[in-house]
Amino acid sequence: MAITVPTARESPLIRLSRWSLAVTLAAMPSYVARVGTRPIRTNLLEALILVTIALYVAGRARPWSAWRPVRTELEIPTALLLIAGLISIAVSTDHLGALGFYRAYFIEPIVLFYIGLDLMRKPDDFRTVLGGLAVGTTLFAILNLGAWAIALATHAHIEINNAPEALYTSPNSVALFLEPAVAVAAGFALYADDHRDRIAALVCLPLLLAAMIGSLSRGGFLTLAVLGLIAVITLQRTRLKLALLGAGVVAGIVVLQIPFVSSRLYRQFDPNYPSNTFEGRLQIWSDPFRMLRDHPFFGSGLRAYETVMRSYVAPGHQPELYPHNLFLAMWVELGLLGLIAFVWLLGKLLWVGWSAYSKAEGLAKPLLFGSSAAFIAIAVHGMFDTPYYNNDISVEFWLLAALEIAAILVLVKPTTRKPALQR
Repeated sequence: MAITVPTARESPLIRLSRWSLAVTLAAMPSYVARVGTRPIRTNLLEALILVTIALYVAGRARPWSAWRPVRTELEIPTALLLIAGLISIAVSTDHLGALGFYRAYFIEPIVLFYIGLDLMRKPDDFRTVLGGLAVGTTLFAILNLGAWAIALATHAHIEINNAPEALYTSPNSVALFLEPAVAVAAGFALYADDHRDRIAALVCLPLLLAAMIGSLSRGGFLTLAVLGLIAVITLQRTRLKLALLGAGVVAGIVVLQIPFVSSRLYRQFDPNYPSNTFEGRLQIWSDPFRMLRDHPFFGSGLRAYETVMRSYVAPGHQPELYPHNLFLAMWVELGLLGLIAFVWLLGKLLWVGWSAYSKAEGLAKPLLFGSSAAFIAIAVHGMFDTPYYNNDISVEFWLLAALEIAAILVLVKPTTRKPALQR
């Protein structure tokens, strides 16, 4: 990818494309607003992505001589992921649908990743993009809390495995989308050295946490516990560690007193309880492993999992959309090459993020904590669900990667950067 050398004057189209990128981040849930029918079908989020790309290309059209390449250490796993996707289109029984998935979940988010790298060159650039993430996720959280308020006010029957939600078809999808935002907000609440950044985080974080709890997602509760533990471990001052640990324990006890939460978590660690999450997951995971014994290298192909799995599920059962494990989903959808590429990519993002965080200062410190913790959240919840295969969370994944890598390139002192991450 080519990165433009900073100039004294910035094109108005480039400034507009940065704001368009922020609006795209803010509007990630808008993918639910779908238009058209197959084979031509799109949604509002994709329209915003295409507008952002068009503005960026127009703004960078000239001068070509000002462009130069940059290494991010992600090129090889990213290329392998894209190659695996192309193979999976050929393997799939639904080539047209697979092409649509490839475009929406890989091509467009990866293009936004490289655009984001080029557009974030000053602290204010980062704040513009982060502002889009903060506004969008917080408004989304408020909408979901509003759904709870309406349900309680109207005395509607609430199913604990299908909690009230505003836009998505599953409350678990709410948790998957909000977890990275919780991590980023926590990073700024803990480490921001600008009081405006910290105040913004402290305004957003309670709403995000409340909506997360309201999702009643068991994977979400586990992820919140892990994020809390990471926050305690990374704090340097012992008194702050103890204070945060105590506050977390008290908060956990209080949350467990909420009737809906206690019912949702009832006997989840009892192997004899048929409704525990592990029992159901083991059944869901066993089916795709039977399929992978027959198709170990290429899996089912993109957008063909349900079709291929009909021969492997028990009689009378319907196959799941995905195997409820991020890494297993990568294997079945993209084959063994896709799984290797994704594990490499995620591992590299965790390694470079936490390595740079340990020496970061200023805006870089909360940003690197937040993005690195977000990837841990994706990995943790990814053991029980699939936090990638959707329009919103695939865009969120790659823009978190852009925020992390750009922070290392721009905000971290050169002595703390790896040579491969130099502009």
